[in-house]
Amino acid sequence: MMRSATVLTTVLVATTLAHADYYFDAAGDLADPGLVNLDIVGAEITNDDTFLVVAIDVADLNADWGKYVMLIDHDPSIGEFANPWGRDIATNAAIDAFLGGWLDGGGGGLAYRYDESISGWADAASASVSIDWENNRITYTMGLGDLGLSIGDSFAFDIGTTGGGQTDPAIDLLSTADLQPGWGNGSSSPMAYSYTVVPAPGAIALLGIASLVGGRRRN
Repeated sequence: MMRSATVLTTVLVATTLAHADYYFDAAGDLADPGLVNLDIVGAEITNDDTFLVVAIDVADLNADWGKYVMLIDHDPSIGEFANPWGRDIATNAAIDAFLGGWLDGGGGGLAYRYDESISGWADAASASVSIDWENNRITYTMGLGDLGLSIGDSFAFDIGTTGGGQTDPAIDLLSTADLQPGWGNGSSSPMAYSYTVVPAPGAIALLGIASLVGGRRRN
């Protein structure tokens, strides 16, 4: 009995990230090919039972500026076609969650969710950032609850790069190789990619061990 309880406790603290999904984007699909720090080449998404982790790979993090956004459509019945940062990005679906990240000043990020009770965006929550200059990767970690997400939810999404102006367009978008018009013009996202929030391996193992322990107790 004591041994089973010890195993259960060990598994309880061993929760890890779920298997990551990787999404590719064409390199060089920019109106200005010199903006390599805004040229998305791919993104990796995973989660554990509490957080969504989004890693954005660009051609070259050769500058200490840049804005990075993630548009999420989880519930088709709610949301807005406009994003809380006011960026000029048209979508074919109303979005109900949003990441706004930046590289400037050491980097940072904010997570937003659409609140149906106020018909608008709820207060933003912090999203932690990790910058891997050598491998040209920016990673944002956001609370699932801050985005209105739970285990088992699926959502359509896109990731874009943009500038510091409120009406700036997306300079590059992950889910399309279509060339965006560039500064001073609108951009358009097809929201072509999707992700499902799955239980982390530790949680699955915990359920199995708990079942096993329960069986032993019944015996």
